[in-house]
This record gives sequence, structure tokens and C-alpha cells, in this order.
Amino acid sequence: MDPITHAASGAVAMLSMPSRPATRWAVPLAAIAAAAPDIDVAFCHTPLDFLLLHRGITHSLAAAPLLGLLLTLLARALWKSATPGRWSFPKVWLFMTGMVLLHIWLDIITTYGTMIYLPFSHERVRLNAVYIIDLLLTLPLLWAVLRWRAKRGLMRLALAWVFVYPALCIGLNAWHTAQTQSRLAAEAQGTQQTVRRVVLLPDAFGPLFWRALYETDGPDGKVVHSQGLNALGQPHTAPSSHRAAPPELLAELARQSVAADAFFDFTLLPVISPLADEFKPAEALAPTDGGALSVPAAANVAGSDSPTARPRLTYALFNDLRFGSDLAFVRAIIAHRPHADVPFKYMVELEPGDPGQSAALVSDGQNPGGVRLVRERLRFSDSGKDSHWQAPRLPSPPPFRDWLMGLR
Repeated sequence: MDPITHAASGAVAMLSMPSRPATRWAVPLAAIAAAAPDIDVAFCHTPLDFLLLHRGITHSLAAAPLLGLLLTLLARALWKSATPGRWSFPKVWLFMTGMVLLHIWLDIITTYGTMIYLPFSHERVRLNAVYIIDLLLTLPLLWAVLRWRAKRGLMRLALAWVFVYPALCIGLNAWHTAQTQSRLAAEAQGTQQTVRRVVLLPDAFGPLFWRALYETDGPDGKVVHSQGLNALGQPHTAPSSHRAAPPELLAELARQSVAADAFFDFTLLPVISPLADEFKPAEALAPTDGGALSVPAAANVAGSDSPTARPRLTYALFNDLRFGSDLAFVRAIIAHRPHADVPFKYMVELEPGDPGQSAALVSDGQNPGGVRLVRERLRFSDSGKDSHWQAPRLPSPPPFRDWLMGLR
């Protein structure tokens, strides 16, 4: 959820209290506390940090009381003896922990995925109720903040809206999901396609618009489709289709790379496609004197008797369709944002076990047995983070401190 909504929810929570400390800092401190878990972005120096830390340990249920305690210590104006109507230290701690939990709630109702069970599990919880920016959720909160002198009952209604509105959207999501599953099953009858999974996501201006992501399995392999739905759950666009990333390949790459493991945990119905030349390493595009493509020396086939032996490398792109839109004018707006690109990309340089299978890997989505991950690259355009091409790091049990922080 956007920081404005987080901060506004904290301000409304303080304004809805039966009494509050008589300090001008009361409402601002509540707003800061409700936005505080996103301090994690300050520690995200690399794309992998971003995957592991953003919506990570600062958003976990286990860490909420500790973060609440830290916020309480910083919010001394609410409990110091000189403040008229001051709260007790435990009461401030309880309130600040509540603000952290409120932040977590507003994040899990989006489609991004929040690791609320850290450090015990990296599972991402997403309720797919609201778009990343939802004016129907945010505007009532801002209106209440602007009417801060109004009766407390108005503030409580605004605070209740933070829970009631997403709950209604969750119900609509369930209804549209059931409708879409039935419709797709009927459409698949008499064909060789089987619908494997259906996920409903809010589109911009939800709950008036939704997106259906669904995976089919047929003669052409697994395919992920995206289709726009209206407020009644009926399609308003033709489906677009993308090659699904083979589960076996995902598992193999996750076994070879911490970054791959974290990225595929993050994605929803990941897709695979050939990597555009602009993202390939320069040496992959530079012809040698003999006209063949040059590759890094480190990628030479191990144990080869010939010093000039080169593997046949394949480049592929993995991403998911979650952060797009099936509304044409929204796509146009997204395309004009700074650094417009697919928001989250994982790119790989692969050495197939059988060189003849390299083309099939990209064009047909087939898993080449014994594939080796030579190099990888994470690129997150919106945050401006790029790992550039580098060798993968093998997964291993992390030290206790890293485990406690949700790192791998």
C-alpha cells in the first residue's frame, strides 16, 4: 500500500481514540508509526535485499511488538510526565504495536505479498483485495484527517472503513473467482486444454475492474493468460497469453541460486520469454574473429580437452503479470512513468545439459535436463535496482542473525 494511505490510517486511528495526550505530536507520531515498517527500504541496497527485506521482517507478526517498543521509545512525547493527559508507557506500546499491525493489514490486502510469518517462514500472504493505490480506500481517510476537529464517531467510521472495504473486496474476489472458474471450465470443454489455476486480482479502479490470471495446460504446454473483467466479473478484453515457466526449471534454478529461490517465491504464475538483446551481457553480442558469439571464459565446459570449447548458452527472462493492467489507458499511464519497464525481472544465462535443447527452453518452455545456471541478473526498474550480470550464490543455511532477519 502507498505511504499516504499508511500515514492517514495512523492519523485516523489516533483521532478516533477516546482521549489522547495533549501534545501536537500525537497525530503526527501515530501517522509516522503506521508508515514505519516501510523503513526496510532504507536497507535494500541490492535487488536481492529488496526481495528479502521489503515487506519482510519489519512486516512480520513476530517482530510487531519489538517494532512497537522501538516506536514507543521514540514517541516519548506521548508518555512523558510533562505531557497533559499523557498515556502510560504500556498503553503507548500497545497503540504503537497496533499501528504496526494496521500497516501489515493494509499490505496483505494488496497483491504484492507480505512475509508476515518471518523468521519462521518466507511464505508471502496476499489477499488480492485492493490495487496498490485505491482511491476508494484512501480518500475517506484523507477526508477524515482534514476534518480532524469533527466528532470522534466520524473518525471511527473512517477507521472501520479500513477493514470493511477490503473485506467487501475479498468477498467480491471470491465471487468473481468462482464465476471465472466455471466460465473457463465451460470454455475448455471439448478442447484439449485444462485450466489448472485461476487467480483474481484487482485492477486499477477496483472493485469496478478486475484481472483474471489463469494457467492452462494443453498441446502447446503450459500457458498463463491475463484477461480484464468488469464489476460483474464478465470479460471486457480478450485474453493475452504468455508461456508459463516450467515448474521443473524453476525448481532447478532455485536449487542453484539464492536469488532465483527468492524471486520465484515472490512471483505469481511466473512466465518465461527470450531475453531481449539490450539486456544481455555485451560479450554475448560481440562476435569473435571466427564469427561465433563469444562467452565468458568462466562459462567454458568443465573438463573439456579443447581450450577453445564453448558451451551453447541460452538467455531467458522470468517475470509475472501481476503488476500490469488490462485497462488500456492505465497501461498508457504506466508506460510513461520514469524507467518504464517490467517492474521485476529475473534474467538468466543458462548452459543446457543438451545443447540441442536450448531453443526449446525458451520457445516451448521445456525443461532441459541438467541445466546449469552460469550467470543471473535481477533488475527492478521502479526502484532503480540492478544486480548486473553475476555468478549465482548457492543456497545454504544462513547464520542465526541472518535467519532472524529473514535473509538467506
